[in-house]
Amino acid sequence: MRRDNFLLVLFCLMSLPALAGAGEDPVDLFRRHRYEAAAAIWEKEVHGAVLDEKGVRSLKGLSMSYHQLGRLYSRLQPFSSAVASTYYKGILAEQKSALSLYYLGQLHYQGGRWDSAIVCFEKARKLGGDKVPEENDVFLGYATARKKKSANPALQPKSNAAQWQVLDLSGGEPSGIPAGLKAYSPRARRCRLSILSRSTIPLVNETYAALQAVLHDAGDPETIQDPGKNTQIDFYDPFLLETLQRGYFALSQWRQMQLLKEEKRFPELARKFETPSSLSETCLWRGQYADALQYLGQPNDTEGRLLRARILGKQGKLSEARPLLEGAAKDEKNPVILREIAESYYFLAIDFQKGLKLASQALKDKDGASYFRIFAALLLASGQNDAALQEYAKGYKIEFRNRIDEIDPEYMVDYAHAIFLTSKMRYEEIVETLYHLQKEIPACRQIHYAMQGVSASQARNYESQKIFRKGG
Repeated sequence: MRRDNFLLVLFCLMSLPALAGAGEDPVDLFRRHRYEAAAAIWEKEVHGAVLDEKGVRSLKGLSMSYHQLGRLYSRLQPFSSAVASTYYKGILAEQKSALSLYYLGQLHYQGGRWDSAIVCFEKARKLGGDKVPEENDVFLGYATARKKKSANPALQPKSNAAQWQVLDLSGGEPSGIPAGLKAYSPRARRCRLSILSRSTIPLVNETYAALQAVLHDAGDPETIQDPGKNTQIDFYDPFLLETLQRGYFALSQWRQMQLLKEEKRFPELARKFETPSSLSETCLWRGQYADALQYLGQPNDTEGRLLRARILGKQGKLSEARPLLEGAAKDEKNPVILREIAESYYFLAIDFQKGLKLASQALKDKDGASYFRIFAALLLASGQNDAALQEYAKGYKIEFRNRIDEIDPEYMVDYAHAIFLTSKMRYEEIVETLYHLQKEIPACRQIHYAMQGVSASQARNYESQKIFRKGG
């Protein structure tokens, strides 16, 4: 959602009279970054054939909550991949682990590194035999096909999880799920959610139920390996956070599509909500660029043009995106707009120096967490790691350290990720941050567990520290 209207929309949502005295206020929960709890309340308010004004307000709040959750998991995914990759490589340096190779191979697959993925899957099968899940062969087949740029492999897996993994990796949609195929394992349920979130038509109830099932599984390891006395290695599905991200963005888009119809009966709310623009942004995050442009239309305001620039940039049309960004920056003095332009450069991963200049200019007139954050992110992206940490620290309220109700969890994740990339001497600080995050967001447990291992390895080595323990 465009930031200039964010507080206005929250103010609109505050006038939900039926919630007064009825327990926790979802608007307050949303403000304190407890999006799941807010969404759970708003979900109860949006059922019915025709929504009243209160229901329409709740629908807006619900779509905002799901969008914010999608953004949060989009920040967690690259952090998780970076930590897990270091962790699994550390395990492999100390002992031969077929499962470590299998999970490391999935990380390579996720990053499009087909050669490295193939090597890991082949070694995992040779080393582990039947102890390695059948999904290993599924990934090997698809990685080989991707490397050769050939058609999807013709596989006939036997296990339930492997069958679902084939459906997911093939890019299948819900209509392609065989009748009677149930999802019996966490991996199968995660793949099913991934497939549902690709639907070209809204499947709100089915996807919501699938997402809740995956969240229920999220805090527990997918596989446990016991390599010896007092040691245990817990492995988590590397695609979990990415799938949750896509699931939440799908629900946000579908709820906004519903809102477009419902809000027509309340013109004043429709004007304040600006749902087409919000829908455009959510489609952008989902990679649906044509739909994003269609919802956006031809904007006549600066922030609308910035959103158009982001969409065009993601389409690869940088020759059209750059003039929009440069035109918006010309003679601009408003620090909010300058920050938005700087963030657009970061979002598109282009012209970091231009973004840094604008972010620095915005900071001279107005500071705050969001201003320090984009300046720090651009510094990190341009290789100025130490300077980036200093800027992150300026926007991080140390007295509220690790409290998501006081500090945006996206900020906590970005800061912790920056520390991981920069300073091994502060690994324990990351472990502490992740400890608090995983209590609030169980899916973060996979990052916390792996980070514990990486941090402990700095003292001696993976095996001697006996860090392979249950939990996270």
